[in-house]
Amino acid sequence: MRAVVLWIIATALVAGCGGGKKVNAAKPLEGWHGEEGWPGQCYHPPAFAQMGPGDRRIARQAVLETMISQWRGERGDGVSFDSGNITAFETVMFGEPTLIEEVALENLERCRTAMAAGGDTIVWARWLREAPGRLTEGYCRYAPLDYQLFDYLDIGHEWQIPAKVCQFDKVRIRTSSLDYYQIEKRGKWINAAGDPDRSTLGSDLPCNFEGCLAGMLLLRFTGDSGAQQIYPAGTEFFFEAPEHGTIEVQINDDTWFDNRFKIEGTIEHHSSIEYAGQ
Repeated sequence: MRAVVLWIIATALVAGCGGGKKVNAAKPLEGWHGEEGWPGQCYHPPAFAQMGPGDRRIARQAVLETMISQWRGERGDGVSFDSGNITAFETVMFGEPTLIEEVALENLERCRTAMAAGGDTIVWARWLREAPGRLTEGYCRYAPLDYQLFDYLDIGHEWQIPAKVCQFDKVRIRTSSLDYYQIEKRGKWINAAGDPDRSTLGSDLPCNFEGCLAGMLLLRFTGDSGAQQIYPAGTEFFFEAPEHGTIEVQINDDTWFDNRFKIEGTIEHHSSIEYAGQ
């Protein structure tokens, strides 16, 4: 009798434990899948977080190509988006490939919504069109100016030597103090510091506020927003970009035909310009 009771208890324990077998959780979908009634399928990206660095990079590119194939209408499911919007999106992804992991999940949700609505892709297409601007908001499209750029100042020409800068880039602008030029016939020989006896405060010259001198080197910053600011740079100036944009230089003058560098013997002066990232 005792043996029978023990056998019943053991059987109950095994049954309560599921016969000793573990029940596996459903594996997340990966690849193309659709539901009943849908006009097409949606792409489920792989689990990027479970991959090593090399495999992850390869998977991102494969996922991008897969999504684009559907957007271009290559799956025959009624999905076909504007080629210009696709190109703009692809350009952003090439610059920031890690974003592919995020947008692949967003794309899946837009696709599921569209397919559940019988193939209405209006919202999905708008998401694709707006994605580049949203994903790159606050990003700088330019390489940081963390290098040295050398050139020579043309005193017979207006704004010149443009260079792209990102917000918060710090740049030192420096030019030679040993090279002299005139900004008018028989005028004083000056260098990039300008004529200390000729303030241009209130004049019609590009730099016409306190600290501006005739003939001095100027820095102009033009932000991507369109805002412009002129600075009296002189022979050395330290600048921090308030936003993404472009810097360029010229001397504080508005007539160019009578400007000339000093010639001593057979040697003509030339003012060198250096932009150096800090």
